Amino acid sequence: MDTAMMPVVASGNMAGRPPKYETHVLPRIKDIEEWVRSGMTDYSIADELGISPTTLIEYKKECNEIIEAYQRARTHRNCLVMNKMYTKATTETVTLSKQKVTKDGDVIDIVEEVYIGPDVNAADLFLRNNDPDYKSAKSVEITNNTLNNFQLPQLEQELAQLADERKSLEALLHKDYEVIEDK
Repeated sequence: MDTAMMPVVASGNMAGRPPKYETHVLPRIKDIEEWVRSGMTDYSIADELGISPTTLIEYKKECNEIIEAYQRARTHRNCLVMNKMYTKATTETVTLSKQKVTKDGDVIDIVEEVYIGPDVNAADLFLRNNDPDYKSAKSVEITNNTLNNFQLPQLEQELAQLADERKSLEALLHKDYEVIEDK
């Protein structure tokens, strides 16, 4: 038998093929971090690397480079989400550019600013996760029709006022614009 055609047998107790960590995973650590940041699943990442998902899961448990890449990516993603939640929890004004067609067929560019009010649930969640002294209204017991030192009828009145304000703002948003003709 030709010795060039014979398989090389490793000495020791190693069985099967060598792990793909050194060739398929380690050189692509930066790619893996970007994939995790972009929201790819472990199955998709394993497919990109040419390894099985169970192998990737094992590497995530044992290999420091993979563990750190996943941690950095998750930290980055969490920061983005927290920033968005903060923006949603507070008020903001957004500039919208629209186009409207007049009765004459002319196209008019309209730029308007739209007020977006705070989202109470986002604010509550943000504070519960970031302020250890914050007591959520959801965790406070309601007794004697009082919630955080507010009487419920007073809260209902304030909610009605906010609903009226929202309706007036929505009416402004959907208001048709008058065509101004040149003289």
